[in-house]
Amino acid sequence: MYIKVIACEVMQAEIENLMPIPDRDFEFVSMDFHLYPQKLKVELQRLIDASQNYQKIILAFGLCGGAANGLISKTSELIIPRVHDCISIFMCSDICRACDFQKEMGTFYLSNGWMITEKSILSDYQRIYDRFGEKKARRMLEKMYDGYKKVLFIETSAEPKDTVIEQSREIAKLFEAEYLTVKGEIGFIERIITGPWDEDNFITLLPMQEISEADFSKNARSA
Repeated sequence: MYIKVIACEVMQAEIENLMPIPDRDFEFVSMDFHLYPQKLKVELQRLIDASQNYQKIILAFGLCGGAANGLISKTSELIIPRVHDCISIFMCSDICRACDFQKEMGTFYLSNGWMITEKSILSDYQRIYDRFGEKKARRMLEKMYDGYKKVLFIETSAEPKDTVIEQSREIAKLFEAEYLTVKGEIGFIERIITGPWDEDNFITLLPMQEISEADFSKNARSA
């Protein structure tokens, strides 16, 4: 059985730690899309359309701000975890029900993969600071990231570089937020790639069935 895995770049290091995985081809989608759900949707549909020679296509994504809503595969079976975003993927074990994870309000989540794009917070702040001074730089932060009281770095088996840890701590300092680390999980990532894809944790669609936002609801499993 040949399977195509289309995964978010945020979990690339964790997936590469699992390799080699037989009968799987992988493609990683840039983290640059994660702030633009509509653009992400277009990119995912493009990749699905280009992967119709596979028996199954696995999307290692969540609903992601609605980006998965409306995606469709014409000839291949489509599988996607029943989660709203990648935070649940990193925080759930291989046996728990993925949708049960509840994010903490006021918490800014980071991981080795998220720092690919989130480190731009530091460069944007420095650029505005250099041009306009601290007052305007602080105002930019308050406008975009107001309400965050905690920065939580999720540690996984993909060891972050010292520079990544330092950058995440600097973000916490800029937010004037508490900085904490938590042990993440890789078991659910492995299940996304290798199965089994049970109904509690995964949405499985036959060819020409469209992903619906309602599929990600906890109640969807009993519908």
